[in-house]
Amino acid sequence: MKISKFFVLFVVAALTASFFVSCDNPEYASPKPKGYFRIDLPEHSYRKLDTARLPFTCDYATIAEYSAKDTAGSIWIHITYPQQHAALEMTYLPVRNNLRQLMLNDEKFVEFHFQKADDVEDSYIYDKDAELYGKIFDIKGKEVACPLQFWLTDSTEHYLRASLYFNFAPNNDSLQPVIDYIREDVMRMIETFEWKNKKPVQDSVEVVQSCDE
Repeated sequence: MKISKFFVLFVVAALTASFFVSCDNPEYASPKPKGYFRIDLPEHSYRKLDTARLPFTCDYATIAEYSAKDTAGSIWIHITYPQQHAALEMTYLPVRNNLRQLMLNDEKFVEFHFQKADDVEDSYIYDKDAELYGKIFDIKGKEVACPLQFWLTDSTEHYLRASLYFNFAPNNDSLQPVIDYIREDVMRMIETFEWKNKKPVQDSVEVVQSCDE
């Protein structure tokens, strides 16, 4: 079978044109690295948490839902983010000459996450006028179940611990915008936090540093 030179030239020209078109057309572009879905989060807004059940007041996010339950010797508090499938699980405990043990228990809880954590950053809370002392733990790592934890105390009567959880297997690389968003809400909560029926300030300023001894 004899093939004309004209036909060969036509095929070569067609293939060449197809190559250049595919380079310019995004439908034919090579696959891009896998990314994450965009997470749209609302502007921050807050309302006051002030109930007879709790010995403190503070601001919390308007997009969150509050509930609480009395248990033996403590109060379980839930600040739930339905749209983000997340919750701040909080426990209020009265201090009964056991403040150091309560703080050590939270340190051990953070250590439990070390096997999954890439890094743990902590910062102290110190406000003598408000009788507010505490510590915030930012636990970094893709598979960390609790990326944020904190505790607050007046050093004599009250102790509050809180942990952030999501209702699904963690992938904190993709969830980082949500973690940062809720962390901002946590900072607002701490900045507006007040104990009810405060007593005169006692000489207990060094209590926050004692957890590292």
